[in-house]
Amino acid sequence: MSIADKASLFAKMAAPDQRLWYFKQGQMTAGTIYDFANPNMNPVATPPTTAVVCDNTLNTPGLAQCIGQTNPAANALRLIGATLGASLGLDDNSLILYDRLVHQGGLDATSIAAQTTNLPTPALTRYTDGVGVWILVTVWTLVGTTATTITASYTNQAGTAGRTTVATAFGGTGFREFGRGILLPLQAGDTGVKSVESVTLAASTTTAGNFGVALIKPLMPVCLHRFDHESLVNMLTNGGFAPAIVNSASLNFLAYSASTGAWAVGGELLFAED
Repeated sequence: MSIADKASLFAKMAAPDQRLWYFKQGQMTAGTIYDFANPNMNPVATPPTTAVVCDNTLNTPGLAQCIGQTNPAANALRLIGATLGASLGLDDNSLILYDRLVHQGGLDATSIAAQTTNLPTPALTRYTDGVGVWILVTVWTLVGTTATTITASYTNQAGTAGRTTVATAFGGTGFREFGRGILLPLQAGDTGVKSVESVTLAASTTTAGNFGVALIKPLMPVCLHRFDHESLVNMLTNGGFAPAIVNSASLNFLAYSASTGAWAVGGELLFAED
């Protein structure tokens, strides 16, 4: 898949296949990451109760949601442009566009046993070699105020099972709120993940809540400005990089805020068939 030259790019931009609007909002805490798959950053009415493969139809009301592009009749899509802005801060916020490959929920933030509920994650149907795939913990409903750490047991890109992520903060202020996204660093030397077999908390957060594991493939970072000074991304201003969007990709964003307060992200995404 490629766009051969500027003439091809201009032709695709002149007749785009899809132009989609995007908007999410919620309460952000400085120095933290949020997973916008949690709809409108509100507690999910029914968090995922089984491990499922995510796709571009992941838009059931009350459940995790995605951008929802349409698969083309042939080939695949590329993201050739984006205009995005945020309502909080100036040049201190950022997004990562990602493809949500698989996810689950129903994990208990009071248990210190290795939790296998709804795990292992399903076999990948996209990026099946696992290279560049990240582990993301999503807080679906509020967990406890006691800070602890979390680790995951996973199979790496080489098919080696029993790998363990670096212990990462979980629970307590900034790491307990619904919509929180917590990335788990991989064991040294690993470059990706094929599956997650279990997660373990070092201590109870004192409130069970509901959290889960997702495997995601990051596609593109975006540095944000305010809505009155939006960030424009296209092939000409982004170093000639236009992310390939494989069929059935479940697209969404991780958001990082350097400011605390009500936060909204909006804009449009421009896709063309490759």
